[in-house]
Amino acid sequence: MNDEPLSHIENFEQKRFEPTKHGAPVSVPVLFYAACSLVMVSRTEGRDGCAPRGQGNEMVDYAKLSRDDLIRLLHERDGSDAGGIRLTYPGQTPPWQIIRQLKPRSQRIEQSLCVGPEGSQSANALIEGENLQALVSLYKYRGQVDLILTDPPYNTGMDFRYNDRWDEDPNDPDLGMLVPADDGSRHSKWLRFMTPRLWMMKEMLKPGGVLAICIDHRELFRLGMMLDEMFGEGNRIGLLNWQKSYAPRNDQRHLSTATEYVLVYAKNADRSKTGLLPRTEAMDSRYLSRDKDPHPWKPGDLTARGEDTHLSMIYAIQSPFTGELHYPTAGRHWGSEKRRMKAYLEEWGSTYVERQIDDGRQKALVIKSGAIRGEPSFETNKALKTAKQKAEKILRGVWPVAHWRDEGQGTFGLKKYLKDVKQGIVPTTYWSSDDFDEPLELGSTSWAHEESGHSQTGINELTAIVGRGHGFDTVKPLKLFKKIIQIWCPPTGIVLDPFAGSGTTGHAVLSLNKEAGASRRFLLIEQGRPERGDAYARTLTYERLKRVISGERALKTGEVEVAAEPLDGGFRFSKLMDQVDAAAVLALEREEMVDLLLTSYWDQKDRSAGHLQRLPAGTHQHLFATSGKGEGFFLIWNGPEQSSVLNRATFRAIAAEAQAEGLTQPFHVYARISTYSGPNVEFYQIPNRILDALGFNEALHPYGVSVEGNAAEVESAA
Repeated sequence: MNDEPLSHIENFEQKRFEPTKHGAPVSVPVLFYAACSLVMVSRTEGRDGCAPRGQGNEMVDYAKLSRDDLIRLLHERDGSDAGGIRLTYPGQTPPWQIIRQLKPRSQRIEQSLCVGPEGSQSANALIEGENLQALVSLYKYRGQVDLILTDPPYNTGMDFRYNDRWDEDPNDPDLGMLVPADDGSRHSKWLRFMTPRLWMMKEMLKPGGVLAICIDHRELFRLGMMLDEMFGEGNRIGLLNWQKSYAPRNDQRHLSTATEYVLVYAKNADRSKTGLLPRTEAMDSRYLSRDKDPHPWKPGDLTARGEDTHLSMIYAIQSPFTGELHYPTAGRHWGSEKRRMKAYLEEWGSTYVERQIDDGRQKALVIKSGAIRGEPSFETNKALKTAKQKAEKILRGVWPVAHWRDEGQGTFGLKKYLKDVKQGIVPTTYWSSDDFDEPLELGSTSWAHEESGHSQTGINELTAIVGRGHGFDTVKPLKLFKKIIQIWCPPTGIVLDPFAGSGTTGHAVLSLNKEAGASRRFLLIEQGRPERGDAYARTLTYERLKRVISGERALKTGEVEVAAEPLDGGFRFSKLMDQVDAAAVLALEREEMVDLLLTSYWDQKDRSAGHLQRLPAGTHQHLFATSGKGEGFFLIWNGPEQSSVLNRATFRAIAAEAQAEGLTQPFHVYARISTYSGPNVEFYQIPNRILDALGFNEALHPYGVSVEGNAAEVESAA
């Protein structure tokens, strides 16, 4: 796994990992780690089993399972032993077993359907094709996505297709038959359809990324159980309950379905961040300038909770306007220390002193030489009259930050400035016009239609852009998707939608970028409705995005003209082809090898140095990770048809990459053969077992390096 810590990995005591007759490195003392660390599942057919028993009930050869698969099997076993709740269904297959069989497909850019300047096209993508194949083919974005926001089939009947042959070969190009509502196995088919897609969505997320997936009552509970198992219950951020219709609909015998749901999960809740929603004009209008203060404010409290624990902060203060004594309200105490409170009071023109007034509390803060109510001189006290005159004069100007409310007749409070309030709304357990200055736990959230929009609103928005006759009767409102993106995708982040539909996600990204000057990017995948002969990825989805960028709108007459403000941006349209992307397959194999090398390296004498930091795929030819000390880790391997030799030429390329990244020596280099030696290189031989698992046989592929060539290179390197 890309983001797993490496601190638990056992030490490899040898520089060259020579396998034993059992296929495990000699230097690894733990049998489990030996099985997990140096064995990878073959991508060829017939070697992908990862369940305890095969289809014929035969025992699976654990030596052929990858480290990740073995760990997952142990997690399953431990979960069962612990009595955990798990979702099981007919035809259930571990998702990673399905994913390993999938082959990435090549993509063909449709230049006539690309929109915007080249720079904008490269930022966003609309991909036409089956979404599971597309997700695997987008391997360059693995671990790079901030938010996945999607609206999958709800299993309403006739809204998704399933091919039973996918259970054996997920590469089968047939999209299968539509699953009707009266299909007795519709739930298990939906689960088998969704499971590998959800798994790939999780793989696409950054460590702190978030999945927000729409659903209704039909599959809500099964989807929740599946996500709890896949992401972990502790990574469930919340359940959004949004109002989808204005009035109850007579579509059920008992209860009208007026709401739908959005399940929100983090890949790692400890690393994900919840953003703020923009403040509204109504919220800001509550901040005024009641005096001549140039900064708008509203009355705030000068007390805090905790009467029993802060007895020393409960005492009387005297008003310069009325001479009356004021206490904190019941159950509260003054929120500032007494010295600060005295300073606040004296900003109104009078000197205050501490005085014991026999009220059972701490000494009061009263006006110097003044009297308190009940004393004979209270009505005629000169100090009180002088204090009132000074306070009334200050009242006609800019008031101090701690002020007397109600033109001096009320209690003592504190100005709460708009400029000091967090510039946004924290998501709460119910959306309302109230603003909250402190974060609240999101939990199970209900959004009224004023906050999230209605389904009919979404349909009207789509109709206004592309015209009538689009055939969509369920469209998510733009406001709902914009809110979710604002909360869980940073201004420079990437949003992925594998079920793009009419393109609401892309529209929301472009709209938010325009409103807030952000630079979010979108990746949309849509295959259309082949059963209707409607490839609307290139008609409806494409047309909506094109028109919101151009500002074009459909008129009632059927004509199209620029009638709205254009949104900056563009996108690249590409079609997923049937051909396997050989370069992508090679890149994935290289990434699998990098996964193993990252988990296998651990220097016993340097445990305190920290973890190796993996670099994004494709950013360097050889460099794949760096250490906490600034040392680089390099891999010379580009498939069995290319040489994997550390020689003078490859060393120069490695040295150039290290210099560009400011890395220190020694350089840690993995390859099959080394003909270069020097004090600035630590060489590690790629084990035979790894290459064999990737389908490489060294007896048949000697990397094209002859013995004479090796000798010549050694002599040259010397």
